[in-house]
Amino acid sequence: IYTSPLHKYLLPQLISTFTNSYNFHRNLFGYTPTENISILMQDFGDFGHGGADALPTNNVNIGIGPFNYVYETMPASERMNWLMHHELTHIVTTDMPNKRDRFWRSIFRGKVSTSIDDPLSIMYSYLTNPRRYAPRWYHEGSAVFMESWMANTKGRVFGAYDEMAFRTKVRDNAIIYDIVGLESEGKTTDFQIGVNSYLYGTRFISYAANTYGPEKFIEWVSRPDDSKAYFTSQFKKVFGVSIDQAWENWIMWERDFQNKNLRLIRQYPTTPFRPVSNKGLGSVSKGFFDEKTGKIYLGVFYPAEVSQIAAVDVQTGKMEKVADIHGAAIFFVTSVAFDPEGGNLFYTMDNGHWRDLWVVNVNTKKTQLLFKDLRSGHLAFNRADKSLWGIRNSDGYSTVIRLEPPYENYKSIKTFGYGGQFDEYDVHTMDISPDGSLLSIVKVDMNGIHRLMHIPMSKALNGDFSGKQIFDFDSSAPENFVFSPDGNYQYGSSYYSGVSNIFRYDMDLDTVVAVSNCETGFFRPIPYSEDSLIVMRYTGEGFMPVMIPNQEVEDVSAVDFMGWDIYDKHPIVQKWATKAPPDMDLDKIVIHEGDYNPMSTFGLASIYPVVQAYKDPKWPAYGARMNFMSKLGLNKGDLTIT
Repeated sequence: IYTSPLHKYLLPQLISTFTNSYNFHRNLFGYTPTENISILMQDFGDFGHGGADALPTNNVNIGIGPFNYVYETMPASERMNWLMHHELTHIVTTDMPNKRDRFWRSIFRGKVSTSIDDPLSIMYSYLTNPRRYAPRWYHEGSAVFMESWMANTKGRVFGAYDEMAFRTKVRDNAIIYDIVGLESEGKTTDFQIGVNSYLYGTRFISYAANTYGPEKFIEWVSRPDDSKAYFTSQFKKVFGVSIDQAWENWIMWERDFQNKNLRLIRQYPTTPFRPVSNKGLGSVSKGFFDEKTGKIYLGVFYPAEVSQIAAVDVQTGKMEKVADIHGAAIFFVTSVAFDPEGGNLFYTMDNGHWRDLWVVNVNTKKTQLLFKDLRSGHLAFNRADKSLWGIRNSDGYSTVIRLEPPYENYKSIKTFGYGGQFDEYDVHTMDISPDGSLLSIVKVDMNGIHRLMHIPMSKALNGDFSGKQIFDFDSSAPENFVFSPDGNYQYGSSYYSGVSNIFRYDMDLDTVVAVSNCETGFFRPIPYSEDSLIVMRYTGEGFMPVMIPNQEVEDVSAVDFMGWDIYDKHPIVQKWATKAPPDMDLDKIVIHEGDYNPMSTFGLASIYPVVQAYKDPKWPAYGARMNFMSKLGLNKGDLTIT
C-alpha cells in the first residue's frame, strides 16, 4: 500500500527485496506464516526508516526517504533491501507460533492486543504472542544481527559507532548497564536514550552468537514446539546459562576486548586536546566559529533539556542559548549554515518529520520562519552571492536545491535516486568554498561507497555534478568536510581506520592526511586558526568541544571489530548474505491495483472473555469483547457484551 502515485516507481525494488528477504527468513527459521504481511510505503518524514509489528496483524511500515548517515549509525547500502532484512526479522521472531500459540490463537480467533479497559487482555495477549513481550533490545538486537549478515556485512554488527561507544565506556571506566539498568536508567538519563536498545541489543546478541555460535542464536529466537515461551527461559534452555549471567560475562569480555583496542590505538602518540567546554553537550550539530564574537554556534540536544542553538565562548567555555529548537534529531540535532557577515544562522526545525527552515540573528537572537516544510538539510551558505544550498529529501529522492535571498523559494539543481534516469543514488555532507567557486559534496552509490567530490560552481549551477574525486572512503562515510577560511584546506572526519579521526585535504598538494589519533572519536571539525582546530570529542555524556593541533600525525592504528571476529570464527554467517533478484515483472505479480479502502479488510481481529463490575465489585458481570480492525490497523472498533 502506498500513499502517493509518485511512489509507484519503488514497487519493483520493494517487491524484489521483500521476496528475497521473506524466502530467506522462511528457510532459515522454518517460519510458516498464518497470515499475509501488509506493507505501507509512506513519505511522512524526511529520512528512511522502518517499523514492524506482528500484533494483532503482521504489518511493516516503510519510510521511503534517503537514510541519515550521520556517525554511520545507518548503513549506506540500498535502503529497501536493508529495511526488508531488518523488518522481516521482527515479523518472523514475533509472529512465529508453535503448537501452543496456535491453539490459543484459535480460541481467541486471532492475536490479542492489550486493552486498558480489560486487564485480562494482558494474559490473553501473552498466550497468543509470547515473544512479542520481550524488551526492545531483544527485538532490535536480533533484527540488526540478521540485517548485517543478509546485507553482506552492511549493518551495525560492524558499526564503528557502536565500537566507539563501548570503547569510550571502557576507557573512562564507566558503567555498562546490566539488563535492569538498561531498561530504566539507560533509556531515560543517557544522552543516547532509546538508541541504547539498538546499541546494547546488537552488542550482547553478537557476543552470544560469537561465543556459542550463530546457530544457537537462531534456536533462541525461533519458536518450535519444544521451545519456552518467555525469551529468558528459552535463553537458559538453549545456552545452558541464565541470561543475567551471560550478560555479566559479556560485560567482562567487552572490557577486555576494548582495552586491547585502546592498546592498539596507543601504539602511536594520541592527539592532545584542550576542553573548550567543561561538560559534554549531548548530541551536537555542525558548528561555526565567529571571529567577531569569539564564539562557536551549534545545535545541542540533551535529554530532559530544551534543545537549542547555543553559543559557546571559546575562551571561557560559557554557553548561552540563542534560540530554541523544536523537533531536534537525536544524532544530528539540526542542520545549520552560517552567514558570518550578517550574523545570521540558518537552521532546521521539526527534524523528525518535514523540516522547516528558520534563521536566527546570533547578535539580536531574533528568529524567523523562512520556509515551512522545505524538507531540506545539509545546508551550505555561499558567501559570494548569499545563496543558501541544501539537500532536499522528498518522494524517496535526494535533490540539491538553491535558495536566493529572501529565501522564500527554491530551485531544484540536481536530483539523485533509483536507477532509470538516475545514474547516481544519493548525496550528503555539502559545503561551499569561501570564494564560491567550489561545491563540496559526498556521493553514495547503492553498494554503500562514499566519495568526496569537488564540483566547480559553474557546473553545479547547471546541474552537472561531474567533478574531481578527492578521496574514495569506501564504506566509511566522510562527514562534515568544511573549507578553511582561506579556502586552501578542507577538514572532515571519517572512521577510515575504524576510529573517527580528523582528516585534512590540501588543495595545492592534492593530498589527504590524518591530523588526529583519538582514543574515542573526533567529529565535526571547526577551523579556528592556522595551527588549531575545534572538534567534537565523543564522551559518555555526549560530544564535548575541544581544541586540537592542526598538524599531521605520525600514523593511526586500525582497531578490531567484533563483527569481523564473528565473520572469521563462524563461516556459516558468510552464507547468509543474500541478493535480491532483478526487478520483477509487476504484471505477473500484481493481483489487484486500485484505491485502498480500509473497510475492505475490516473484520474480526480477536474475541475473548471479560469480567466487569459496576459500582459494587461483589457482583461481577461476565461477558465477551470482540475487537475489529483493518489489516493496517487504521480503522478499529470493539464491542463488549456483559
